[in-house]
Amino acid sequence: MEPTWILVADSARARLFRVDRPRGPLAEHSGYTNPADRLRAQDLETDAPGRGGRYPMGDSGAKAHFADRFARQIVDVLHRGRVAGEFARLYVLAAPSFLGALRHVMDAPTTACVVASYAKDVVREQPDGIRRHLPDRL
Repeated sequence: MEPTWILVADSARARLFRVDRPRGPLAEHSGYTNPADRLRAQDLETDAPGRGGRYPMGDSGAKAHFADRFARQIVDVLHRGRVAGEFARLYVLAAPSFLGALRHVMDAPTTACVVASYAKDVVREQPDGIRRHLPDRL
């Protein structure tokens, strides 16, 4: 069996699992958090370089910016894992808006490893619950 990873994510948290047998259970490989997702809009405002004042990005603009940065961080982890030969097949389960962010920044060779992707927010579920959202045979 080719090494298989399962990414489960939303804009605040990502978890990577691996599966060793086609019908096997998920084993948690690593986890990541996006602390900026918990901040309020006014906490996400930044000073513009070269200016004396502050400029607001707005709640949705700031949240989208930090979600995009988090998506890039997760895709970088996937890229490094693929290059190192840690997986050849990838399943992605992500909250709908975050799935779009991941797709937007994922490189072509890593995208080619994606067997299936699902717009499901299951990041807080236990591994057995997550496994039920995947095909019986991975």
